[in-house]
Amino acid sequence: MKRILYRPVMVLFAGVILLTMGCKKFLEKAPDMRTDLNSVEKVKSLLVTAYSDGNYIPMMESASDNAGDKGPLAPSIYLYEINRGPFMFEDVTGENGQDAPNYVWNNLYEAISAANHALRAIEEVDQDKEDYLPYKGEALLCRAYAHFMLVTLYAHAYDPADAAQHPGVPYVTEPGTVVQAQYDRKTVAYVYEMIEKDLEDGLPLISNSAYEVPKFHFNRQAAHAFAARFYLFKREYDKVVQHANQVFPGGDFSNGLRPWISVYNNWETEEIRVNYTRSNETANLMLIETTSWWGRRYYRYRYGLTQSLINQILKNAQNNVIKKAWGQRTSSYNSSTNFRMNKFDEYFVYHTASTGIGKNMIPAFSSEEVLFNRAEAYAYLGDYESALNDLNLYASQRIAGYNPSTDRVTLAKIESFYGVEDPTEGVVKTVLDFKRAEFIQEGIRWFDILRHKITVTHEVLNADGNVEKIIVVPHGDPRRMFQLPPEVSLAGIDPNPR
Repeated sequence: MKRILYRPVMVLFAGVILLTMGCKKFLEKAPDMRTDLNSVEKVKSLLVTAYSDGNYIPMMESASDNAGDKGPLAPSIYLYEINRGPFMFEDVTGENGQDAPNYVWNNLYEAISAANHALRAIEEVDQDKEDYLPYKGEALLCRAYAHFMLVTLYAHAYDPADAAQHPGVPYVTEPGTVVQAQYDRKTVAYVYEMIEKDLEDGLPLISNSAYEVPKFHFNRQAAHAFAARFYLFKREYDKVVQHANQVFPGGDFSNGLRPWISVYNNWETEEIRVNYTRSNETANLMLIETTSWWGRRYYRYRYGLTQSLINQILKNAQNNVIKKAWGQRTSSYNSSTNFRMNKFDEYFVYHTASTGIGKNMIPAFSSEEVLFNRAEAYAYLGDYESALNDLNLYASQRIAGYNPSTDRVTLAKIESFYGVEDPTEGVVKTVLDFKRAEFIQEGIRWFDILRHKITVTHEVLNADGNVEKIIVVPHGDPRRMFQLPPEVSLAGIDPNPR
């Protein structure tokens, strides 16, 4: 609840990029309250707002191949442009509220602005500088993470071969002190260089003892998890392994994964949804509170998880290398078409007796993702034994009746299942398929689609349930970059091509 109390502070520190959000009075005076940040506690409080309030999951999940069309006549479906636009690979122009791509962009830059104000205040401190260092580290990690999400969602997918040729996003390192400023997108390569600098400068300063509840902040585990993800995108696989191994002592994830088979599946559906995003869940490395309708809508959107996708990804035992079905329980709500992984539960924050906003806690980083990232890195490094150990550890927590003597994933099984002789290719395919199943309705699949240049095909159904349109979006298609808000043109920022 402390995060809710601090959230209104954010708008007071909003950066220049956000100054076109529609409030005339806000435009009349540049935000500059740095003189109030004169204590460790005030800087610490400000950094609560350095985590974006926007939920990226709805746009990423709808655009991915984990979403299908339930059809226009499916009962109890929700029809919203924030769901339809990403699925159709069309710009979302009619909605700017929570869960819309524009909202996510704006809130990421608000988070950056808060981080920059904190960093400026720390820079100007005259005494007790040591006391501020953990929060300097947090601010740098927050700034790096927000820019990483921006460049991933709103720019061309990173590839070291051409990253210097594609526009990035403005990397903002100074607090906004004027009403109107001009910004340069520079290149994807430049943004990655800046992210890496902030990451490397900030991570050594992070201290878990600086927080009452570390999992609501960039704690040590989360910082290394972010580094592992970043270097996986950057294709520096030795660094992926290095950082992943520091998430748990000795790099041992044995007690760090969600116990779906042994614990979760014994709970009632609502109990699973409540516990999935709790801070006492070991697998949750960092949680971010978002203002979002995702918790109440994600299973009722027209474009989302379908029975066909459940069968393909989870339930058909012939569709994974172990030849057994995944054990994560799904459920449906008020309809045979409203399928959900039992992951999210909205909590409502009342502004008045009858009005308020929906909130969702989302796992920004989890043990499972780090384990998959390490396994993929091992594959590219040629350490297949370690990669297989990671995959089998995961499978033991997800495959009902998993028997290590008969069900273990091996290179031979991978070659037979995928029909590939190259062990690196085979192990990576296995990682991606396991990862796809794990993160259904969490948006993470979109990262892998971008990194591996996976073509997305969406079929659109008519009222008779027949396919009336097929949308194919391969790597390089500009529609894979979400569009920037139109207001950014006032800051000299060009939109993405269409």
